[in-house]
Amino acid sequence: MAEFNNEAYEALVKDLINDAFYLEGASRRGTIAKIRQYAEVVVRRILNLPKKTKVTLGDERIISRIKTKNNTLLLNAIKTINKMGSKCTHTQLTREITEEDVKTVIDSLFNLYAYLLINFFEKYEFGTNLEIVYKFSILPPIIRYLSLEYLYSKYPENIMIIDKLSLVILKALNKEAAIKWIEEMKEKLKITPSVTKNAEKDIIEKCGEDLARVIVSAAPNMYDLCTKRINLVADDISKNGKLYNDFESAIDYYRMSGIVSGESSDIKEFNSIMEFLYLGRKSKNELN
Repeated sequence: MAEFNNEAYEALVKDLINDAFYLEGASRRGTIAKIRQYAEVVVRRILNLPKKTKVTLGDERIISRIKTKNNTLLLNAIKTINKMGSKCTHTQLTREITEEDVKTVIDSLFNLYAYLLINFFEKYEFGTNLEIVYKFSILPPIIRYLSLEYLYSKYPENIMIIDKLSLVILKALNKEAAIKWIEEMKEKLKITPSVTKNAEKDIIEKCGEDLARVIVSAAPNMYDLCTKRINLVADDISKNGKLYNDFESAIDYYRMSGIVSGESSDIKEFNSIMEFLYLGRKSKNELN
């Protein structure tokens, strides 16, 4: 089966994203209904379904296929969006739709986004391609946080995940939350070397044993390394603010430098995911 084609859904996605997030005067009910429609496109991508296949979030055949992914984050997100989306599409629900209702649905949409990245990094280990890790950082902090939190639960020894997760907690939440996470994980992080054996060998080959020992001893474990890096980045944020916090403030960075160069299967798939996640999004300048 051919891979999902972003271009085939570009016009539809642009309309749905615009009506859900950028349409002036849009009702909360309308916003949720549009997110539900958009979520069907996301599910098409997740399941790699052809255009001719009918997709509704509540369809048992769709749910059965989603269950084969064995991911509760994904399944619960679809159920939440379908439940609220159905209520906002039909006429049985007559009460006022609240901001909390909208937030719940958007949070679930972000979980769908996170699943696309989780699924990718389950195929291609996080950290094996440093350029992909760098471009991943151009996504809004909340998307990275949801992705890395799940990946850490599966791969707690991956020091690249640990490092990036501790920093994205700082960026998505705050310094207190990041420090709290580090302290809760202190016992595990203290016994996790901040430099892998292979990386240490590379440093020795390039710098010699004496300098390598100095480099490694500067942060001998992930607890020390994460603590130092959080304090440094927190100071920078307090002085200069965050570069971006949502799709609208991040998209200019994506347009400038978000594409990974290369033609390998992992690079092509990652670039396609990133293109899909930014499809239909507008910069703050475009909205003003």
